[in-house]
Formats: sequence, C-alpha cells, structure tokens
Amino acid sequence: MSDIPRAGNARFVVHGNSTDILRGSFAEFRHAGVPITIHPEIVGALADLAHDDDASLILAGGEAFEQLSAILQIAQPVCGGSIFLGVSDTTATATIAGAMTAGVRGTVRLPMSPQRLREVARLHPRTGPIERILTIGELTLDVPHRSLRWRDQSLLLPAREFELLHQIIRAYPESVSIDTLALAFGSDLEDPHASVRVAMTKLRARLAAFAPAQALIETVRVAGYRLAS
Repeated sequence: MSDIPRAGNARFVVHGNSTDILRGSFAEFRHAGVPITIHPEIVGALADLAHDDDASLILAGGEAFEQLSAILQIAQPVCGGSIFLGVSDTTATATIAGAMTAGVRGTVRLPMSPQRLREVARLHPRTGPIERILTIGELTLDVPHRSLRWRDQSLLLPAREFELLHQIIRAYPESVSIDTLALAFGSDLEDPHASVRVAMTKLRARLAAFAPAQALIETVRVAGYRLAS
C-alpha cells in the first residue's frame, strides 16, 4: 500500500448535512488525506473540536450563518486548525464578507469533493500551534477554558469579556484599538463599539474584585486599551 501524502490539516469537522454538502464517500475523503466528521448540530461540531485541537472547522449548515459571530467566539479559542465557511451560489456576498471580518480563514465551495477539500488544506496550512496558555508576569490566561489565573486565584470569564482580555493580553506590551476589539466582538451587533465599552466596564469591575491590588487594564488616550505594566 503506497503512502498517501497528508494535506495541511489533520482532520475536518463539518457542521451540515452530508447529503447536501459532500460529493464522495467518507472513505474517499480519508484516502485523499482529508478525513472528515459530519455533525448536523453545531453543538456536536464544537464539542468535537474541543476534543481534537488539530481539527479544522467547516461551517456548512445554513442556520450557522445567523449565529456566526457567537459560533466563532466559541470555536476560535479551541480550534487549532482553521475555520472555513461552506458557500454555494445562494450564499449572499454580505454573509461571506461578514464571516471573513469575524475571523473565518477562507471559503469552501459546496458540494465539496475530496480533491477540492485537499486543495483548500494546501492553500491554508496551519500557521503554527494554537496559543492555549498565555502568561505575562503573574497573570496566566487559559484560552480553552476561558479562565484567568493570578497567584493562587482563578476567574472564569464570560465569552465576550474573555475575548476582550484575550486580545489585550495577546497584544501586550502594545495597546489594542477599540476598532480592533469591535471586530473581535463580531459584526452581528447593532453598535459593536458601544458593546465593547459596556463589556470593558464589566470586565474591569470583575478584575477589580478578582485582583484588587492592581489595575490590570489601562486606557490609552486615542490608542485604546492595554495590559498595565
């Protein structure tokens, strides 16, 4: 039996219905080096991702478009591969643009064949290991579990507040603009900038109770926010 060269990612987790989105059998996808797992429900797909940080996610179920920003907020911290959007002739241009802004790596034409998926994997190889633990001084951010540790204390953060802190810690020692944070929040909100400010107020209050001895986030005039030194 000859060796089959692997594509860029180890496995694909697909949210959708296999009768609508696949052109080929599961065995053919495995033989092409791009094994897939189908989950009709998005909850199952996200749970699968959490157990395999090498997998890439393809959102090919139409109902996922309406929840795209929320899905990405959950998927991105645990997805070691890339996140793709499955598209067809009926997919609106605005949907694709919004998905790319929110953090989708690329698109996959539906129905997908093993050869087409293999080409997608080659065009979008993994850029490196996922940052699962970020440590700065006495602060440690556990990305998969959305928790912050400081000395002997631990704090579990709500999704949107976690995303703010995640972006700020990743940028350290530089600041993060409110425009960047608004993009991280997603385009599904009526006023993402206002939502960032509200979430930042809640996050700061939560952090003040968690670590009262120090202000963890400081406002930088014009530039945005940054982690305090």
